[in-house]
Amino acid sequence: MEMINKIKYFLDQIHKNEIKNQVFYLYGHEEGYEKVLSYNYGYLPFYIDEDLKMTEHIVPAENTIIRSNRKRESTNYIVIHNTGMAHPSATAKGLDEYIHTTKRAASWHFSIDDKEVFQQIPMDEVAWHAGDGLTKYPNLWLNDKGFHLGGGNLSGVGIESCVYKGVNFNKVMRNVAKLAADLLIKYNLGINAIKQHYDFSSKNCPEVIREAKRWDELIHLIKLEYYKKTQLNDVIFTFESLDPEVMDNYGAIINHPIKEKEITYQVKVQFDGCIEVFKYKTSVSSLVNGFLEGKNEIY
Repeated sequence: MEMINKIKYFLDQIHKNEIKNQVFYLYGHEEGYEKVLSYNYGYLPFYIDEDLKMTEHIVPAENTIIRSNRKRESTNYIVIHNTGMAHPSATAKGLDEYIHTTKRAASWHFSIDDKEVFQQIPMDEVAWHAGDGLTKYPNLWLNDKGFHLGGGNLSGVGIESCVYKGVNFNKVMRNVAKLAADLLIKYNLGINAIKQHYDFSSKNCPEVIREAKRWDELIHLIKLEYYKKTQLNDVIFTFESLDPEVMDNYGAIINHPIKEKEITYQVKVQFDGCIEVFKYKTSVSSLVNGFLEGKNEIY
């Protein structure tokens, strides 16, 4: 009985009575890509039991501009960034190429987009990404913007999430959530260990997530991934859209109906030799709310 209750709770956390849409912006430093209009047609975060496509491409230790070659004494934070690079070439692969060739003294452990992840710094090594210098956890430090957490560099794993023009940012968010949950488990951390770059220096980063007010959404996605991996690891979920012309089997709205429309989906759940099927109805909200009126609404 306990397992079925956990399953129902998990499915309830995935479900929404209404799938909203949103107009938002991708921010970059490149000329012509400072503020790129983007669209979120909405989704439900159907759980897909697939591993991230991960490539380990470590910057050579001899490159001391990027590599600290300093072992991390403890791991207390997972630090989320947006790249601030909106040119179409700024994919995870493009960012991987950048960190291997740049003379800029900044580094991070992972570069992630809507398709894949690259690891550039060893997991046990300090990287320069949080803007708090050598401040140690759990100390605070002060700059001209006020007090901030310390330990972002020395005790944090840095994740750079891509925001290039044309990216499926909903998928970026979901990939970040999967990676972040894996790291929480690896380092025996709780959800409060997930931090923004902003928390360590007041830099407006992850800017896209912050400006679109999607941080709570990301935390929710991480919680879903964490719960599945820690509480329902042996349970198999198969999600199926019963309106595939509107929503795919990943939960993404792929063909928005423009006006409000009710759609359905089902979930086959296999556990303890049993199979249960759950059916749900949800409403895809009209595009008028977010797209035609220009409102900034959450997904």
